[in-house]
Amino acid sequence: MAEPKSRLEIFLSAIQVLTVVAGVVVSVLSFNYTRIKEAEVRAIAADKPFVDLRRKTYLEAVKTAAIIANPDGRTDDEMAKARRRFRELYVAELTMVEDQQVAVKMRDLASAVDSELLKLNESQLGALRLAQALKAGYVNPRVEMPTASAAP
Repeated sequence: MAEPKSRLEIFLSAIQVLTVVAGVVVSVLSFNYTRIKEAEVRAIAADKPFVDLRRKTYLEAVKTAAIIANPDGRTDDEMAKARRRFRELYVAELTMVEDQQVAVKMRDLASAVDSELLKLNESQLGALRLAQALKAGYVNPRVEMPTASAAP
């Protein structure tokens, strides 16, 4: 018959088991932490083209806004080009990358400098809606959008 284990042997066995369990828990937590950090890095890398496009478009919007907000000393041709570019940004390019606050401020500026900038024809409204749909598709890429052949 086997001799009963002493209290010290039981204690040491329990410590061994707890050490193994702690090691497994630490390994799992470390693995999950690493996986989460790698996913964050991949998400940042995936968003970089969008962030770069947003930065570029915002800079162009600011430059264009500066021209139309400061007409003194500018030629009629410069102002016409700036208004045209402002509307192009407002209708399409900026719409695709802007957040809600920028959208509101673009409308506010247009109202302040030339309310005609806010009057859009059907093709401009179509371009605006397309840019909004493209933005929605980028922001939530898992949502499948209907194709042209699926349209009624």
